[in-house]
Amino acid sequence: MGIGIMLQLIIMIIACFAERKRLSVAPEHQKFGKNDTLPLSIFILLPQFALMGVADALVEVAKLEYFYDQAPDGIKSPGTLYFTSSIGIGHFLGSFILTTVSDMTKRHGHRGWILDNLNISHLDYYYAFLAALDFLNFFFLAVAQFFVYNAVVTESERNLQKAMET
Repeated sequence: MGIGIMLQLIIMIIACFAERKRLSVAPEHQKFGKNDTLPLSIFILLPQFALMGVADALVEVAKLEYFYDQAPDGIKSPGTLYFTSSIGIGHFLGSFILTTVSDMTKRHGHRGWILDNLNISHLDYYYAFLAALDFLNFFFLAVAQFFVYNAVVTESERNLQKAMET
């Protein structure tokens, strides 16, 4: 899980720099309109999307294993429910963060970070903000180090242990 969280931080930093590159192209080509297309390849997004797939695989598999392995025997099935619920709650939380940042940055007459026109928006600031939030996840990892995991004992390990005791 730690590697996935570290990758998510790196992805947000890459997204910030990719967005800054995209924003630097707009003034060079005088493309400030809402429907203006910048002369950039779509492949500028490839590194962050490829890494996001890897990071999601690492984090989501680790979460599923945690919810299933650490749950008591009687509630293993609800563990998978909690796993899928955490994904849905995460999406709602992401929407809430996006809306809050958009509203907060438009206060006091400022233009705001997130606008309908991507050529004048500052999504690079938003990605940097998300990178800062990802950095706060490392405090979660520090606290998680103190978690005492349930021992996962398979049937064959139990039989071996009984055979050694006799």
